[in-house]
Amino acid sequence: MSKADWFVDARFGLFIHWGLYAIPAKGEWTYARDAWTPGEYESLMNKFNPVDFDPAKWAKLAKAAGMKYVVFTTRHHDGFCMFDSHYVDYKITNTPYGKDVTRLFVDAFRAEGMRIGFYHSLPDWTHPGWSDQESPEYIQRKEMHEVKPEDRIAYLDLLNNHVEQLMTEYGKIDLLFLDYTSQYKAHEDYYDRERLLSTIYKHQPDILVDDRLSYYKEDVRDFDYYTPEICVPNQPQKVKGKEVVWETCCTMNDHWGYCNTDFNYKPLCTLTGGLMGCVARNGNLLLNIGPDEKGNFPEMSIKRLEELAEWYAAHGEAVVGAGNSAYTPPFAGCYTQKGNDLYLYLLQQPMGDVILPELKGKIEEITLLRTGESVGIVNDWGFELLLESEQRIRPSMAVAGDVLKIRLRSN
Repeated sequence: MSKADWFVDARFGLFIHWGLYAIPAKGEWTYARDAWTPGEYESLMNKFNPVDFDPAKWAKLAKAAGMKYVVFTTRHHDGFCMFDSHYVDYKITNTPYGKDVTRLFVDAFRAEGMRIGFYHSLPDWTHPGWSDQESPEYIQRKEMHEVKPEDRIAYLDLLNNHVEQLMTEYGKIDLLFLDYTSQYKAHEDYYDRERLLSTIYKHQPDILVDDRLSYYKEDVRDFDYYTPEICVPNQPQKVKGKEVVWETCCTMNDHWGYCNTDFNYKPLCTLTGGLMGCVARNGNLLLNIGPDEKGNFPEMSIKRLEELAEWYAAHGEAVVGAGNSAYTPPFAGCYTQKGNDLYLYLLQQPMGDVILPELKGKIEEITLLRTGESVGIVNDWGFELLLESEQRIRPSMAVAGDVLKIRLRSN
């Protein structure tokens, strides 16, 4: 048994990016990319009052959509704490809302049986102990302040203390997504990696910690899971020559934090195709939503979750506990597999018949999961140009986003 078994089995999680940036509604990097007078952005804290925040509703939507775990932004790069920090006043409990949304969030999602993950930013754009070419001062003015040794120590202490608080005051935490690793500090152990990990594992020995404490992966310790972002890799991920546990994250539209002008939501088939593509390569998908300043999921995000719930109700068995298959999928499809069950996800509606490589004589039955109908196996026509190992099938009612369950014969 591995401590990552639950994660590998789950395959699908919900990511939440939520903070002060929901108020200007330009995405989570607005502090760095837009012009703010000194203190102006931080003063948004005095307006933050998410009176519509209903984490139980969020949890029910996520669970119905097939998500088994959640990752919540306890602090993003802007330094604002979405938990009741013991170390800074720049926090949710000092807003008009006044409540620890992280605690409310954790309780609601646990009540639905979901695993709990925290996102915590490694940078803090508001702290003098942090400086980088992707910080606000450099993005806006091409300036970088020199970090004093005492400020750097204070910054690392704050990071460690915040992580320790998160690891000790919210019960069992299953996942920790530390973000981000700068390309400009790629050759530095900028976050005092071993100190931070020692703190984490001391309090949460079974937690899974991601790989972003190091930009390069080959010459450092192994991490619990790895995080290629906004992509479906072409193969299972390997580090140091061996397969690793991994997850890709993506967002439903073009921003992670709420943006009120971003309506470029990916269609359902992109989300289900991305999910199945990850599972087909032994990976997970972490799908993001950015709630608005009042604590509401955007309308289109809710619609996508409801569509995912309908899709998952029919096709969830092709996701949970499934993984890579050694068989070659046909054109415009990908395979996941669980035991003798091979699941063919259709990236487009078939032109007609589908040719399955390598499966001649190996199929017991085929079912279209959405309808439960049997799929015809064609052995009396159109085989003159097939390879001997190929099998023609006729999924006449199948459309893009469908899954065919192919039961393989036992040896």
